[in-house]
Amino acid sequence: MIRARAVQVKNTKTVMADTMPAQYYIGLMSGTSLDGVDGVIVDYQCQKVLAQTYQPYSEQIKQDLRQLTQSGETSLAGLADIDTQVANAFSNAALVLLSESGISANQIVAIGSHGQTIYHQGGYYSMQIAHGALIAEQTGIKTVADFRMQDVAAGGQGAPLTPMYHHFLLNNTRGVVINLGGIANITQVTDSSIVGFDIGPANTLLDNWIKCHKPLDYDQNGLWSKSGLIDQALLDKLLADGYFQQLPPKSTGPEYFNLKWLSRFLTGNEAPEDVQRTLVELTAITISRHITDNTKVYLCGGGVHNAFLIERLTCLNADSNIMTTNELGIHVDYVEAAAFAYFAKRTLAQQPSNLTSVTNAKRSRILGAIYAN
Repeated sequence: MIRARAVQVKNTKTVMADTMPAQYYIGLMSGTSLDGVDGVIVDYQCQKVLAQTYQPYSEQIKQDLRQLTQSGETSLAGLADIDTQVANAFSNAALVLLSESGISANQIVAIGSHGQTIYHQGGYYSMQIAHGALIAEQTGIKTVADFRMQDVAAGGQGAPLTPMYHHFLLNNTRGVVINLGGIANITQVTDSSIVGFDIGPANTLLDNWIKCHKPLDYDQNGLWSKSGLIDQALLDKLLADGYFQQLPPKSTGPEYFNLKWLSRFLTGNEAPEDVQRTLVELTAITISRHITDNTKVYLCGGGVHNAFLIERLTCLNADSNIMTTNELGIHVDYVEAAAFAYFAKRTLAQQPSNLTSVTNAKRSRILGAIYAN
């Protein structure tokens, strides 16, 4: 995944005195790319980002997370250790936000922490580490975490949850929001419905494939993939996978779309750059299937920085208006973090945060566990 951003907080507003009543929320998020923590401070309405940060994981945490998510194997002690390390990273991101923004902990109503997904099987189980109790203890701020399992318990997929926030950002207008994270997910808002689901891989296969062949974490601007050719036979086999034929509601993750999945379709004779080029086309085509002509499309997530992927999406959807969520007031890199700040606010207000039309839960549910400091 392309991460074209500095590792620091960028302030967009100077906040006043510690004596002001609590009026802001913090959102913390780490996605399926397993690279670090995105954090934001948002205003009380969760419509404006006041401060933002990206704090990368240490190389050891990255390695441990990749091993855990790809193998699915660990010991209880190992799980406890990585859970604690990731919680420390999330707490640190929140403290950096406070330090660099001039906002004090007592001005924050709550932290909404998505945590780090290490296992997701829609409709059955979803596990996020970075336990909220430790974050609340280390920051001194009430923390809402573990958002997905209540939806799963109600028969839902547990993902994606962000369509409710996308709908909020669209302000009840028609449009499509597509998050290009490790997995691509889409929100389609019409006059009569909200539909959302995980489309398939965006960055996860691209990142992992280049790591196998070059000393790089991601394909800068898609330059390596651009140097290759589409392997049509391989592309046809990938597109025929059953997940792409499945109707929503549906959700997925790197537990499914990983290098083991990819290896099932390879003969061993493919040039590595041709595989990378074919994976870009896989993402572009599977996304484009869900974009109708003359639609306003807002992109977000790390894949927005992959210039070649965006070029292919734009080419395949020439009759649609392709933009980014910057046009909606939220920077492409921080939409998901802001979403979980918004969900924390809803949880504390005893309001549901799942959309049954998206997750297929039996009914709306208040999501998340609350940890008071």
